[in-house]
Parts: sequence; C-alpha cells; structure tokens
Amino acid sequence: MKKFRKIIGVILSQPDSAYQHKLLSGIIERAFKLNYDVAVFSSFVKDELSKEWHYGEANIFNMINYSALDGIIFVPDTLRVNGIDKKVEQDILKNFKKPVISVDIKSEHFNNIYTDDIQSIKKIISHLIEKHRLTDIAFMTGIKGHPHATNRLTGYYEALVEHDIPIDQTRVFYGDFWYDKGEEVVQALMDDPRPMPQAIACACDTMAISVCEALKAHGFKVPDDVAVTGYDSIEAGINYIPCITSCELPSDTTGKRAVSLIHSLITDTKFVDEKSDTDIICGKSCGCPNDAAEDLRQKYKTWRDNDYFGEFNSTYNFMLEALISEKDLEKYMAALAWYTYMIGNSCSFYLCLCENWDNLGETEQSQNYRKDGYSQKMSLPLRKIGDEKRVNPELEFDLSEMLPTLFDRRPKPKAFFFSPVNFNDRCFGYAVFSDDEKNSYPACYCQWMRYVSTSLESLRRQRNLMYMYKKMEDNAVTDLLTGIYNRNGFNMYSEKIFSTVKENGGCLSIIIGDLNNLKYINDNFGHSEGDFAIKSAADAFRLACEDDMFCYRIGGDEYVILSGSMASADKITEAENLINEHLRKINESADKPYSVSISMGTFFGPVTEYDSIEQPFNLADSRMFTAKEKFKQDGGFYYKRSASAK
Repeated sequence: MKKFRKIIGVILSQPDSAYQHKLLSGIIERAFKLNYDVAVFSSFVKDELSKEWHYGEANIFNMINYSALDGIIFVPDTLRVNGIDKKVEQDILKNFKKPVISVDIKSEHFNNIYTDDIQSIKKIISHLIEKHRLTDIAFMTGIKGHPHATNRLTGYYEALVEHDIPIDQTRVFYGDFWYDKGEEVVQALMDDPRPMPQAIACACDTMAISVCEALKAHGFKVPDDVAVTGYDSIEAGINYIPCITSCELPSDTTGKRAVSLIHSLITDTKFVDEKSDTDIICGKSCGCPNDAAEDLRQKYKTWRDNDYFGEFNSTYNFMLEALISEKDLEKYMAALAWYTYMIGNSCSFYLCLCENWDNLGETEQSQNYRKDGYSQKMSLPLRKIGDEKRVNPELEFDLSEMLPTLFDRRPKPKAFFFSPVNFNDRCFGYAVFSDDEKNSYPACYCQWMRYVSTSLESLRRQRNLMYMYKKMEDNAVTDLLTGIYNRNGFNMYSEKIFSTVKENGGCLSIIIGDLNNLKYINDNFGHSEGDFAIKSAADAFRLACEDDMFCYRIGGDEYVILSGSMASADKITEAENLINEHLRKINESADKPYSVSISMGTFFGPVTEYDSIEQPFNLADSRMFTAKEKFKQDGGFYYKRSASAK
C-alpha cells in the first residue's frame, strides 16, 4: 500500500472531553504544519458505564494497521479502565518499531511528554496570595499517586515556597478528579479546631464545584467566607454560579510538543522543546468582581450552534425513528446518508461494516457474533464526502487499508477520526469522520453515532427475523432429506402452475417417478442405504430440471417434476433420459449391493378441459403405475444386483 503523506496515529479515548479535545487540537495543528496526516483511533467513552458497551468500544483498537503509521502518540491515562492501556501498549510493542510518544503517563518503553500543570497551578495560587492577600490556602489534589495529582500538588507547594508561606500538610487533601469528595474535604476542615481556611484551591473544576456545593450546604458563602478555585476550565465550571476561577489546561501545547518530538525522531533532527503558558480565567469564586469566563461561555455557545447540536436535540429530530423503520440495508443507508447533515455539511463520513455484520441465522442458542477484531474484508456501504453521498452495500476493501481514501493524494494534510460501531459487545464495524474546516467532530457526533449503532442493531434483528421466517417457510415446503420441495410445497405451488398454464392456453408437463425396491433396500441393507437411494433419486430429478421446472418429493419414494413452459413432449423424454443417465452413473460409481432405479409416468398437453391439476396428475400417475407393474414383472421387485441388471 503506497502512501502519499506520512501519518501520525493518535490512540486515546473520549476525544471530545476538554483535555483530549485541546490535546488533539495541538496535535493536528502542529502535524499539519509539518505536513503529516493524522489518524485518531478512539472509543467514545473512557469510563466503564456499561461493561458490555465498554468492551465493544475498546475493540476499535484492534483494527489499527500499525505498518501504515509513521509515528504514534499514545494517551494511556484515557484508557486505564480494564487494563486497555496495557493491552494497547503490548500491541504497539509487538507491531510497531517506529517512534512512540506516551503523553502524561511515564512509559519505560516509549518517549514521554508531560503536560506542564505545575506553572498553571502556581499562577492560580499566586493570584490568591498576591491579588486577594490570602495566606491560609488548603489544596485538594487528585488521586494519590496519579501524575496529574502529583504535578498539581507540586505547583501548590512551589507557589507557597516562593511567597514564604509555610507548607501545612494538614491543609492538603486527596480527591478523585470528580464530584464525590467535596463534602469529605469540607467536613474535615470543619472538624479542625482552627478556623476554616481563607481559600480552597482544587486540582480540577469538578472537585472545585463539589467543594462549593458542600460549603453552601453547611452555610458558607463562596467567595465571601471561603474562596474556591479550580483548574482545567471545563464548561461545567464556566457555567457554575459563581463561575469557577480556573486556568485552561495547556494540553494543546502538549500536543504540539509531542508532534515536534515525533518529527525530530522521524527526521533525525534536534528536538527543541517549548514552554507551556496559560492565563488565569478569573471567575467570581475567588472574589474577583469581573467575570472573564463570559467570553468562554460565548465561545462554547457558538461552538455548539455551529455543529447543529441544538437541531440534533430538537423535538423534531426523528432520525432514530426513521432509521429503525428501515428493514432493507440499502434503504437504511440512504436514510442515514440524509441525516449526515446533522454532523456537518462540509464533513466526510465513512461507515465500514464487517462481513456478516448482522450474523444472519443467529439464535439464542448460537450467539457466535463477532466481539474481538474485524473481518479481513470490510464493506463500505456509505460514503459522504462534502455534499456528495454514495450508497453501495457491495463496495469492499481490505481491513489492512483501514480506509481506502486514507492514502489518497491530497493537496493538504487531513485528520481522520476512527471510532467503533457496536451494540454492547457486538462488533458491527467502525466509522470514520473527517472535516477540513474543524479538524474534529461536533459535540453531537457521539450521540449521533449511538443512534447509528442502535438502529443497526434494530436492522440486524429485523433481518434475522426475516431470515428465520424465510428459513421456516422454506423448511415448511422443503424436504429436509433431499433439499427439494416436499408434499406441502407441491400442494402450495402446483395449483398456481396449473392455473397459469390454463389461463395462458399453454401445455402442462408432469413427470411422476416412483423409486423401485425401496422396501427391499431398507429391509436388507438398512435405512441409511434407503436414504442413499432416496437422495440419489431426488438428485436425478433435480438435475433434470431446467428453468421454470419444479421438482418435488411427494411421498417416501415418489417424485414429481412440474412445468408450464416445455415446448414439446420431446423435452419430457429428454428429462426422463437425464434422470436414467444420472442413476446409471450413480450405480456404476457407488458400488452398492443394489441398483437405484425409478419407474416413471408422464403427462404433456393443454389443460383447458380440466378443473384442477388432479386430473392430469392422475393420468401421469396411472402411466407410472403401468411402468411400475412392468418393472415388477421383469423381476425388478425381487432384484438382486447382477452384471446383467446394471
């Protein structure tokens, strides 16, 4: 596979989270500047909200063709649930010998880049000291031992030291980077005989919000009684009242630095690192009168408006209902193509499905669906490239390509986001999103893809129900031993054939055959040999059939061929000869202690004078009975295999 441009792969989870989003922005900006394409491989959610769904999403990392990449940026801290980070790390070590950068988590195997949280936390603590003249500042960091928690605590310590404020370890608390520990920290401070601290600085906005809620619950006012600050400036902190004083993560700079390091390793040039620098975003939670976060509120509002998020959540969005209503794959893809406007008119979108993605024929007793990995052949039933939308369920490509257009010649670098398409742990395939204008997917994309996955599961169930219904219908009219139509099938279809011939004024053709000596074979050689004779006779009848000729087994040893299209009685004679010739070959090759033969009777002619198929059928049956009697009189009933009888 030939590439036009080198590709940097990025492996992480939940790319639309604040930290990952900024990291990717920096990665893509710097990669484009250095003329690299970017392929992002990610699950939508990094936390295990549902064990089966989390397992299904993590499967996306099994489709990576490492040989197509020139460098990898690995973000293991977003993949730590269920040891996915370790599995991916082992896959990289096994399959990739080019530069790899591990972001924020130290790796013994790869080069490492760390986000500089220390300087940003120092700025926030220094702001409390210098601007608000506060000296008794407690600090709530993250999980003990976590690199981010350690670095942010270091920033707190360094700010105190630089301002000659003694470090008091009883004012340091460990949290969870979430909303669950604020009450515990506030209660511990209230239990301390000393007055409450002047401020509680937190290592992230979620913990700052939890502290504010706990303080309010105990009658404290923020910031009048206790000032509170956060870090990472997420939307929840920006919109909280009072707005959380915080600082945006410099993760965009981290992304740029990671790409620069990879580029230096690929080109064997010197790596020149750069300083991370972010400004404090002053909200009212620290006591500042101004609310600088208003600009960020407007930024987020504009961002959401631009990606159709409001329209996606509209009461008038019937995307899910429309997709679930489709029972045909091609019509489903056409409906989905129409709804791609919700993820952006300028974007490209590709849906890649595994072979037998719907696992037709699956039952509750045999749920052998795909959980791990992808099929070597993938289909590309839907492609949207800007305004152009193509639906082709037959289009295929090799999994090793990942996406055929990935290697196309393009005037500018491009970013591709690979994400899973699954329902619980059932793998359907994967999707690829790309947008030259944004270089990221919109806020509604995760939920939009959930609609796709859920509706595909609905389509799978409908297709399986139709498949099972058709199989039951086929079984109802098909003889299980021979595979040709059974008596029920004859009853269902023979009158239709008769009526059509009668209406059109054509000729009806009937061949009735009766297997000779079946009881003799069963009694002397066993029923397995009898089954062999039955199947051999059925094969002979089936092979003698041409188009518009129907073959039936209507009893234990009786067979019928019906046709409404034979031009002459000669075609009946030809079919009889083919049946006898096939049985002759069977008798010569099978080397059985008996011969398989059939007595036949026929009918050919117009049926305008008959009321039903029963009358011409009885005529053919009578002729077959005559042939049968002759066979018996010639010694066939007591037939013993001999050279003369072959």
